[in-house]
Amino acid sequence: MAEVELVDVTRVQRGMWRPVLERVDLRVRDGELMVLTGVSGSGKSALLRALAGADQLNAGRVLIDGKDVTKLAPDKRGVSMLAQGFALFPQLSVRDNIAFPLTMRKNSAKAVTARVAAIAERCGVADYLAARPDALNFDLRQRAMMARAVANDPLVVCVDEPLAGSGVPMMMRERTPIATLQRDFGVTMLYATCSSTDALAIADRIAVIDHGVVQQVGTAAEVFERPATVAAAGFVGQAPMNVIPAVYQDGFARVGGLRVKVGSAQAEALTGSKVLIGLRPEDLYLGGRATSPDERDVTNPDRDPDPDPDAGPESGVGLRAVAVLIKDSGREYIVHARMEGPDGPVDLVVRHKNGPPPVRGENLLLTANVSAAHLFDPGTGRRLSD
Repeated sequence: MAEVELVDVTRVQRGMWRPVLERVDLRVRDGELMVLTGVSGSGKSALLRALAGADQLNAGRVLIDGKDVTKLAPDKRGVSMLAQGFALFPQLSVRDNIAFPLTMRKNSAKAVTARVAAIAERCGVADYLAARPDALNFDLRQRAMMARAVANDPLVVCVDEPLAGSGVPMMMRERTPIATLQRDFGVTMLYATCSSTDALAIADRIAVIDHGVVQQVGTAAEVFERPATVAAAGFVGQAPMNVIPAVYQDGFARVGGLRVKVGSAQAEALTGSKVLIGLRPEDLYLGGRATSPDERDVTNPDRDPDPDPDAGPESGVGLRAVAVLIKDSGREYIVHARMEGPDGPVDLVVRHKNGPPPVRGENLLLTANVSAAHLFDPGTGRRLSD
């Protein structure tokens, strides 16, 4: 086990106009499962490669247990790196896959045999050592991968997109044995994934990365409930937060008939006359259907729709939208809608649980729970503190 610290880490790839990692500061606690999440190309794999020593840094330092390993060769760092698509060699048996990092270090055959047997037993694959990876189910492949990762008793394990291309439905991914085995062994792990759903399900803490910059580090609850940036808000969650451009006027963020109070400290932090309103799909709901000719005019954002008589005291109204796609998830409908914002069309996602769903092309009146709104500065992309 070991604590990991990246200090002001910058990595620029040849031919790229911007860094793949830009002044990254990140501390991973001893024995922690830190999940790196972000869109493809955000810098997750680059961060793992920087830690493992596969890529040289242009600036910054990498420390493992307080020791500066920035200039050490990869095999001297105590880092086990499992890259996407290469976690297990398909032509080798499970036994040979687990033994591979041990034989590479020229351990004796007797020592390798004993270690493989012990690790396989602990990871739950002792009965499958003669099988090849393609003969194993999802659970056993992940267990074999972890056995190989920890066979050499590393200080840190880096895992890059272990579930990519696995064919496992999103709803089952939280059952991956990787997190359970990581905690059983107590090894420090950095786990990269493009799926924020995976991250929320298994992480001790999450680091959201966008364009090579760490946007936020925190527990699943902290990142979900109080996203620090627009990038974090728009990525984390099974259905990410709606981010709606609005105009700041007379102490309120205004768009259509929706008004969200902007505090004095929040107003002082604004860098311009615009503000972004963040609303989770569960905090937007259908407050009515447009029926009159005037209500069908979604280009007229100044007319407030009638409030929903069932809406609570904390609810605000005012967003007109057109339904463009309706998905039936079995327990609810996911309604994709489009509204006209101050700078052009804005796409919204609404979770609709009660009543019949709208149809494509239908004009909608959306009610918002303004007490659950988040505010961001468009200029910096940062959250306006509550």
